[in-house]
Amino acid sequence: MSKMTHKTEPRSVQRPADAMVSAAGAYVAPVTVPVGRAAAFFAQLKRTFGLFVPIFVGQLAATAMGVVDTVMAGAAGTLQLSGVAIGSSIFWPSELFIVGMALGLHPLVANVVGSGELHLIPKRLQVAAMVCLGAAAVVGGLIMLAPLVYRLMPGVDADMIAIGQGYLIAVGLALPAYALFNVLRAYWEGLGKTGPTLVFGLMALLLNIPLNWMFIFGHFGLPALGGVGCGVATALTMYLTVGAMLLYVRLSPAFAQVRLFTRYYAVSWRELWTFAKFSLPLGVAGMIETLCFSLVAVLLSPFGPVVVASHTIAMNVSGLLVIVPIALSAVASVEVGQAMGTNNWAAAQRRAFAATTLALGFYALGLIALILGRDLIVSWYSDDAAVKVLAPVLLIYCAVFLLPDTLQVIAIGILRGFKDARTIFIITVVAYWVVGMPIGLALGYGYLTGESWAHLVGAPGFWLGFICSLTCASLLLWIRIYFLLQRRHVPQSFRP
Repeated sequence: MSKMTHKTEPRSVQRPADAMVSAAGAYVAPVTVPVGRAAAFFAQLKRTFGLFVPIFVGQLAATAMGVVDTVMAGAAGTLQLSGVAIGSSIFWPSELFIVGMALGLHPLVANVVGSGELHLIPKRLQVAAMVCLGAAAVVGGLIMLAPLVYRLMPGVDADMIAIGQGYLIAVGLALPAYALFNVLRAYWEGLGKTGPTLVFGLMALLLNIPLNWMFIFGHFGLPALGGVGCGVATALTMYLTVGAMLLYVRLSPAFAQVRLFTRYYAVSWRELWTFAKFSLPLGVAGMIETLCFSLVAVLLSPFGPVVVASHTIAMNVSGLLVIVPIALSAVASVEVGQAMGTNNWAAAQRRAFAATTLALGFYALGLIALILGRDLIVSWYSDDAAVKVLAPVLLIYCAVFLLPDTLQVIAIGILRGFKDARTIFIITVVAYWVVGMPIGLALGYGYLTGESWAHLVGAPGFWLGFICSLTCASLLLWIRIYFLLQRRHVPQSFRP
């Protein structure tokens, strides 16, 4: 841990325009200071919101790609949908691992922007790209082979597994494109430019729909590949989008001072390992959380289709609502990282508080929507009478779940800004696998006997486990943030 010095707020924030000055020139208007602070905070809210909107829309477009894949694969038949579902359950945690590694670039680029050392950015991006592309190649190769495990299980439909494996071969080959997509995204977001995230996120979505139509159903002379075609369309979408992104960063005047990939930098193994050591915990932390949620879906399968369907609806709704804090988390990472590039602790604290305030405001809106509209929301997903009874109950759990989830997602973004990857990793492992999963198993499977626990058997017990894990994570993460801000300490910065 290294100790960093305090940097005061700019004079324009400390001293309002209407402040009184004594005859000796002394500043003597303490009563007006809160007004200046309030103005600075609201200006920061406006700035944070402006950075948030493009990232949010881009993230929404990426989520919509998964929805489009599911809907269009389902239109090709139940067998095709089940094959894609098997492949997706393996692919998305793997993809989030690569995304988590790439997002480690946010604070690294932002720190350089804050310190004014822009000449360091091209080499840092090269180092990050090499590490992330190498990890994507290894993970892509592994997920292509993952469906072979299903072949060892008795009674599993061979055609379904073949579709899942074909899908994974296609998206596995696309993982390097996913890596470069997120490296480039972290590059311009770290520079404080979030507009391209919106543009290229929408571009990927608009490419994915017609390509799915062509390869799944076989149009323009192409063979009808079914669920495998869904993976082929995803791979082509990502490579075409990344090609456009590379062209953009090479030609846009906005990146003239920090142009990427114009030359090759000699890179040592130590530099590669330094970035990998920083980014791997972030990638693993994101994957662990996703694996936890995926595992619960499997653990609930003995309770029957009504429980699984109700749980899936609640998870889908929570996944849509959490896009907001995820986008704000990225903004917090960049904003805090830039402030720490100049050791401006007051700015870092104000920016962290602004992102948190916006996240809690959006949570309040989501809470109202869930409480008042839960029956209507469920009716959009299912007409099954039993599902319409259980799913609204789970949406109440979802409403509670989203508060600590929002707080922990924002806290992770703030700690990324401080480059505190190790803390994020440790707390994620403890919160999910030491606290949440054991509680969920004990309650969901009825290991705690007695009438007071009986109503939690099944999905409610696992959702209570989620709430416990997220509460634990948010408390520990915010304690860490409080410690950093009070002690003016940050972990050792990454300097490739």
